[in-house]
Amino acid sequence: MEVFRINKEPYHTDPLSVIGSQRYGGRWNPKGTGVLYTSRTPELCLLETLVHLPPLTLAELPQLWLSTIRLPDELNNAIFWLSPNRLPPYWRTGTLAETQTILADWLLEPFSLAIAVPSVIIDTSYNLLLHPLHPAFAQIEVIAQRPLPLDGRLAR
Repeated sequence: MEVFRINKEPYHTDPLSVIGSQRYGGRWNPKGTGVLYTSRTPELCLLETLVHLPPLTLAELPQLWLSTIRLPDELNNAIFWLSPNRLPPYWRTGTLAETQTILADWLLEPFSLAIAVPSVIIDTSYNLLLHPLHPAFAQIEVIAQRPLPLDGRLAR
């Protein structure tokens, strides 16, 4: 399976780094616990990136880099999928303090390399969280990376 990740320059040089999520936390992880946020499609990956940037003109946007990451084939059936109906009602609208507890058990003891979570933007699309402490994390590989040109119509 392939997943996608976007990094701002200069962070693209280490696309598998979890330092950012460890330092700042995210919807699914608290500060101090790093996970690798990826998306099932480049399009969702771009949307997830843009919603976390401040309002900028296209010229002000940092250079973005798209990485394609391959997960080990034998783990495709071991991904834990969370559909919206398996999540608490506040998963979309709750505070980070609330949503960061949903995956607490997995964050402490990663029983799978990846957990697929629905995107808040489009809940029929999925992001995959990869746990760096799972033994299979060492098997994932970046198979492609390139600068991501953006369509000027995105900056309005």
